[in-house]
Amino acid sequence: MTGAGTAEAGRQVAIIGAGVSGLALAIRLLQTGWTVEIFEARGEEAIGDGAFLTLAPNGINALRALGLAERIFSRGIPTIGFEILNAAGKRIARLDEREDQRRAGAASVTLKRCDLLDVLLGEAKRAGARIRFGHVLSGLERDGDGVTLRFANGATRATEWIAGCDGVWSRTRRLAFPGAPDPVYTGLTGTGGFLDLPSVAPTNGFMRMVFGEHAFFGYIKEGDGPVFWFDSFALDEETAVARPDPTMLAALPRELHATDPAPVCDIAAGISQLPRAYPVFDMAHLPCWYDDRVVLLGDAAHAVSPHAGQGASMAIEDAVVLAACLGAHPAPAEAFAAYQGLRRDRVERIVRMSRRRGSQKRVQGRLALFLRDLILPLVIPVMARRQRDVTLYRADLDPLVKPR
Repeated sequence: MTGAGTAEAGRQVAIIGAGVSGLALAIRLLQTGWTVEIFEARGEEAIGDGAFLTLAPNGINALRALGLAERIFSRGIPTIGFEILNAAGKRIARLDEREDQRRAGAASVTLKRCDLLDVLLGEAKRAGARIRFGHVLSGLERDGDGVTLRFANGATRATEWIAGCDGVWSRTRRLAFPGAPDPVYTGLTGTGGFLDLPSVAPTNGFMRMVFGEHAFFGYIKEGDGPVFWFDSFALDEETAVARPDPTMLAALPRELHATDPAPVCDIAAGISQLPRAYPVFDMAHLPCWYDDRVVLLGDAAHAVSPHAGQGASMAIEDAVVLAACLGAHPAPAEAFAAYQGLRRDRVERIVRMSRRRGSQKRVQGRLALFLRDLILPLVIPVMARRQRDVTLYRADLDPLVKPR
């Protein structure tokens, strides 16, 4: 390779993207004898960008295959359930998930994205991954022996196969599968962050979520720690992707939640700077996630919007299952086909679940709010049962068994 070193002969893979799926895949492949090189478009300081996320029990269990479940769980807030309130502050539902978590063999945890990436990146380096930051994929060429990658900085790399783990705007997908659908803006945008607010009471392990009059808001607080907060609201695409000034952006949640019940309005009032917003993009069904030399994981294959709280967990599961398939099948293309067969139905079910939840956040107008308050108490138990079924899957124990 020009400018990026030489890999050992044998089982070689280049991973595009040093996010959750890319790092998880690297760790698992290194544990099973592969030579791994990761290429990340951003600088190292940027890969932990983002606010926070929740890992569901199935995500924590998938981390057991990497030997990282306890280490990552210790970095966050144990999350035992959620409460849902309406715009008047009245509780619509309260779901205590501790029994379901006991059955799943793991609890949920809410943690900063940078903390999750810190552990994954550190473990990938320790295990021997070579990580090249500032490498923007600009081309790929398949040949009989593998695939040659080209990068915008002039570097090249020849490798046996590549894993595209580079997110919803995947360059790997666009280059390898030019007919693939482009991501589509859902009409919803989110913001989020952390605030030290001693006046806000701890939520005792519950994520508290409020269907406000103008936007959706959620937060969790442990002890004397900071408030982890997020919101979701309708916004036109041009504004959503424009990266407005951090001070101007912070005014948006303050305005949207000014009339919401305390402490939501108090938390929103404390927001003074927001580095960026997070427009939610969705992607139509991708007919195939692989060819003989390229395979896609995580949001590159199946963009999971954040409304189901499963995006990171699905990415880790993808990595664990693909690594298991590579161990079970001699040819990468056979492993890729097996991986897609094991993953597609499960992931697409969760994508549909997330879309339905997102649609509930778009409701506006007093009549629509009134009807939603009537319907949600009936719908939420059904949603909870579906979520429970999702979290019982154990990628660490049965990666080669198709989930029900």
